[in-house]
Amino acid sequence: MKYIVFDFEFNSSFKIDRKTKKLIRGNANPLCPQEIIEIGAVKTNAKIEIEDTFQIFVKPQLYTKLHPKVKKKTKITKEDLLKGIPFQDAIKRFTQWIDTDHFMMCSWGQDDINELKRNCGFFHIKTHWIDKYCDIQKMCMGHLNLPKGEQVGLKKALEILHIEIDKDFHKALNDAVYTAKILSVLKNQRK
Repeated sequence: MKYIVFDFEFNSSFKIDRKTKKLIRGNANPLCPQEIIEIGAVKTNAKIEIEDTFQIFVKPQLYTKLHPKVKKKTKITKEDLLKGIPFQDAIKRFTQWIDTDHFMMCSWGQDDINELKRNCGFFHIKTHWIDKYCDIQKMCMGHLNLPKGEQVGLKKALEILHIEIDKDFHKALNDAVYTAKILSVLKNQRK
């Protein structure tokens, strides 16, 4: 069994209020309120050892202007996105990179898997290849015996589990690597 640990960065609609010059919510498409603009992933073996990595920028088709908060948080530039490829092509490359029949998709929390399915649905891409899924955040919260409803973020989980933080957060590939490291610790502590 291979593990595909993935992370996405998203863009969304926004407007600037003409009178106040403040950032306000834009007219998002309800079928796809967040558009995937970066895919990062790692492929591991059954021992959760990273065998390969994948990273690609996705050229936005719905929300072509980069949301100022997304730009600040991710450090993604307009130039990065202009060099990106359409979502349909990015998913094709992603599934070709997965290149195995026995794998489990894993991410930190439910947002990424939900947005993957929503973006695929919006762009008429079948999701039959998403068969098995594991929420590493939920697994980690169970491991840490956190009260129901209390969440732990990626950075905090790394700190609690004494995993070195040596890369920036909110870069899709970096966050996927961090999530895989957490999965490795959790799996190895179960033995």
